[in-house]
Amino acid sequence: MTVPASDPAEHAVTVRGSGVVSAVPDLVRASVTVTATRPAVADAFEAVARSTTAVTETLRGYGASGPVLATTGLSVHSETTWAEGRGSEVTGYTAATTLQVTVRAAGASATSPAQVVAACVGAGGDDIRLGGLEFDFSDPAALTATARERAWSDAHAKAEQYASLSGRELGEVLDIAEVDVGDVSPRPVAKAFAAADSAIAVERGEKPTRVDVRVRWRLV
Repeated sequence: MTVPASDPAEHAVTVRGSGVVSAVPDLVRASVTVTATRPAVADAFEAVARSTTAVTETLRGYGASGPVLATTGLSVHSETTWAEGRGSEVTGYTAATTLQVTVRAAGASATSPAQVVAACVGAGGDDIRLGGLEFDFSDPAALTATARERAWSDAHAKAEQYASLSGRELGEVLDIAEVDVGDVSPRPVAKAFAAADSAIAVERGEKPTRVDVRVRWRLV
């Protein structure tokens, strides 16, 4: 009589490991909006174009051009008011354009994000709005690779403990899956709807990179 071979899945252990690496972001992305309200559409666009040109020239003076400087929005809408007996009336038009600039905040070519934002405000004056600051890494792959190594070590240590507790040993790896956990925490974002002429300190803090992995080993 032949005894069928046992299924390896019946003698296996599955664990989940986590690896986290925290580092100071070396990139800062600033969103700058230029907006103007005028009685006529053409005048609103002309005012925005004038201020935008001043802002972009200032940014280029800081070395921001090409892929690190992009227009991400352009809009125009009418401003209305309600008048008794006449209904809704157009009182003017608001035009706006949004620029996103990426500033390297660490390394030999680093630029002070606070100085760049202050320079934009100085160039655009009252037409400038700061939409937000977003912090990121120029080489996220290196951090992710380190986080993977830590996640694997964590999973392996857990599996070895379970194998020992069950009186067995770890065999070959049967399955590996990286688990998507999304952002570890909300991104550090500094927001404001108006800025001052002076440079306001921009603190980058630390941002974690996390990898979770699910691994299944055969038990022998």
